[in-house]
Amino acid sequence: MKKAMLFVVALMFSVSVSAATLTLDGFSSFNASQEVSVSSGSTVLGGGYVTEGPGTWNSLFNLSSNEDTYAKIEWSFNPESNFTNAQLGFTAEGDYPVYTTLLNIMGDYSFVVFLEAGVEYAVDIINASRNVFKYDVSVSAVPVPAAVFLFAPALLGFLGLRRKSAVAA
Repeated sequence: MKKAMLFVVALMFSVSVSAATLTLDGFSSFNASQEVSVSSGSTVLGGGYVTEGPGTWNSLFNLSSNEDTYAKIEWSFNPESNFTNAQLGFTAEGDYPVYTTLLNIMGDYSFVVFLEAGVEYAVDIINASRNVFKYDVSVSAVPVPAAVFLFAPALLGFLGLRRKSAVAA
């Protein structure tokens, strides 16, 4: 039993999971300022400011990853009450300008997507109403927890203990 516990402890320390490295670039904006605060890493940040005026505004970002991973994309607006409506678009650059995901949003919004390594994606806010506010986009890689790699051996261990106690009885 001690050997099994030592094995599990050694396995926990030997398994390390790192998140993918994401890259975010500002592609273009219309009727809004645009900047990228953190352009690479497991979390990337961008945003800008919108001023009041006629018409709509757009903010277009390019996103890529160095390995296949899930990513959580969050858009936020401050003050949120000044943000009334827009369309959120997401697609691989090869499919642009046709969005694989095009949603009408009316406030802060987040969603999870799967990113393939080496593929550029468009993460855009388009046709948004104009008011005075600040907008932010945050993209963070969702790492696979190390516990996933430990689940199968633990399950097999429990089955082995159950079988051993059944044989002893």
